Amino acid sequence: MLKRDLLFTVMGGAALLTGVAAAQTDPPRPVPDPALGPLEGVRRFMTSFQPAPDEASLLAYARQEGLDWAATQNLFGTQLTDPGNHYLEWRGLSNRAGGAVFTTVRAATFLRAGQALLVLNREWCAAGQCQVRHVFAWQSAGMWKVVPEASVIPALRDEEFTVGRAPACLRGVPLGVQYLPARLGTTLNVLPLVPEAARRACEAAGVNLSAATRPVTLNWTVSVGKFRR
Repeated sequence: MLKRDLLFTVMGGAALLTGVAAAQTDPPRPVPDPALGPLEGVRRFMTSFQPAPDEASLLAYARQEGLDWAATQNLFGTQLTDPGNHYLEWRGLSNRAGGAVFTTVRAATFLRAGQALLVLNREWCAAGQCQVRHVFAWQSAGMWKVVPEASVIPALRDEEFTVGRAPACLRGVPLGVQYLPARLGTTLNVLPLVPEAARRACEAAGVNLSAATRPVTLNWTVSVGKFRR
């Protein structure tokens, strides 16, 4: 069983993806239903979001301060919103008593018969260390329902995230995961997160975690409304 909520060290910055202009010969895309898009998903999430007292993300700050939807969006200085591909990625910086906190919100919806599964990833980082939380919810024009992770994600074993035999510093260590929806297509990348104590032990042993671990890619399966390997 993977431990979902943990503190981990940033091992490399992820560049913000940018859209590529479509060629003039490309056929026009159908207008997506806003009720099934990630922007609506994040908005509806915020109406009932109750952050833990220690959460330092910008979404938590917006909720704690009672900000409306427009003001919440304005907290993020960099916004990539791609309705056609059912994807958004927002980034923003806030200053807290303990220093600067950098928040990234990634959300995507995966369509199925007039409804969509929202995958929402919020990550906040300070002093080189990050925490991440996820939400999975079914949404449509008249429905919003948060669902358990296990109802849409297959069980993943720690061994699936290691390359070959796990190094000694990772044996018996419960890994966390981060779900990153692809900007294009309908895949979900699952990244292993190594707890800070294990990361330090691996570093002391000369283990390159980037080479010793790997992500798992899941595919959206419309027929069952779940992700599969």
